[in-house]
Amino acid sequence: MKGIFFLMTGFLLIGFSAYSQQRIDPKGMNYIINSKPNNIIFRDTLYRGKKQFEQLFYRTQDQQLIGLLEKHQSNKISGQVLGFIGTIATIIGIRKLSSTDGDKGAGWALIGGGVACTFTGGYLLLMGQRNLEMAVTLFNQRNHQAALGIGIAGKQAGLVYNF
Repeated sequence: MKGIFFLMTGFLLIGFSAYSQQRIDPKGMNYIINSKPNNIIFRDTLYRGKKQFEQLFYRTQDQQLIGLLEKHQSNKISGQVLGFIGTIATIIGIRKLSSTDGDKGAGWALIGGGVACTFTGGYLLLMGQRNLEMAVTLFNQRNHQAALGIGIAGKQAGLVYNF
């Protein structure tokens, strides 16, 4: 009974801390957190995928931004490959473990290695997302400039300060 109580309390705490929407800043670049594919919204345009990200970041000619994008790509590819290999190894290990004439030790080794490989792949995917989020934050910090404008309409003049 105590276990069910603590489990339900844990789910309620997780549910209360979750947000249903992500704030989008209309003046900057926004990284939309999805599991797949990664999306960036910048100036009312949705960018997704490697080619569109390269167009967006290579335009700045900032080596640090380009480096973060390349780290994102390498982590994403490595994570996907390790996740796939880990899943296959786990399936083969379960199959060896389930068969009557299979080697049980090799089955357990494949299961353990497959699970470790899958977790490592998931970690690399998360680090890739973090690198892309850092690139977006760095882009916003470097390209967020204040603007001062003077407007005349009809018989009125106005001063506009965008920050």
